[in-house]
Amino acid sequence: MSYQDDLNKHLADYKRQVLRINKQGDFLYRGRSVLLDHILPLADASRNLFEEVEMAEHALPLDQRPKRHRYFHHLNSSQAFAFNLFFPYFAGTPEAASALLRALECEGVLADWAPEKVPVPHEGSNIDVFWWTTDGTSTFCEVKLSEEEFGKAADDDKHRRKFEKTYFEPLTPHLESGRLDRLVFFDGYQFYRNVWHMVQKERSRLIFLLPRANIGLWRKLEHLMLGVLPLTRARISTVAMEDVIDALRSDERCPGEMREYADKLKQKYVI
Repeated sequence: MSYQDDLNKHLADYKRQVLRINKQGDFLYRGRSVLLDHILPLADASRNLFEEVEMAEHALPLDQRPKRHRYFHHLNSSQAFAFNLFFPYFAGTPEAASALLRALECEGVLADWAPEKVPVPHEGSNIDVFWWTTDGTSTFCEVKLSEEEFGKAADDDKHRRKFEKTYFEPLTPHLESGRLDRLVFFDGYQFYRNVWHMVQKERSRLIFLLPRANIGLWRKLEHLMLGVLPLTRARISTVAMEDVIDALRSDERCPGEMREYADKLKQKYVI
């Protein structure tokens, strides 16, 4: 079985045993509805968030609450995972925020953060989690969970114009020349788009956060990273979800309740 199959089975068991929900959820696949165990009924979509996350999210003004993705009710939603990881720590106490920064191998003190940030409005793409620290460093974080690949782009007029007018020139000093071939670029579009965001700011870094157990995606990321020139690659980190959760659980400087909260993350997301 694949990592995706194992994760979905694990999450289906979690849904029944922890959430006490037995009803399957709908997935619209090629025009037909498919009932699957690892998907929540739409009416229970908010159960994909821990109580601590809902409290932090509801504390935000309505216009600042991030829009949920179409498949947020899937227990393997990377957006729900990102919310469950970041909201309680970054919207909590300074000590909790610092614990998550340490777990992510980041230095500094959190100044502010934003989920689903659109840093460049005319470009239009979202960053899963964006934060900056008091030393002036900005961090772009791409969060993956069950995905098998990074998003691709169609070779159509819209994306060709965007490649030529937005991405090509700024990325030329940062990528191997072969990665700037249009079709190669489109094949790793989401990855290169994240690199583009990072190089817009001098004091910035990029983190890809994903499960080490998702071996196929991990290997694809390693291949994509090889196309980034060394000085730029040094600003990019690949961080394993399992390591972050374990670091939070064992960090003696992390508030006790947030170490216990990391146990909940592990129960849900680590097979």
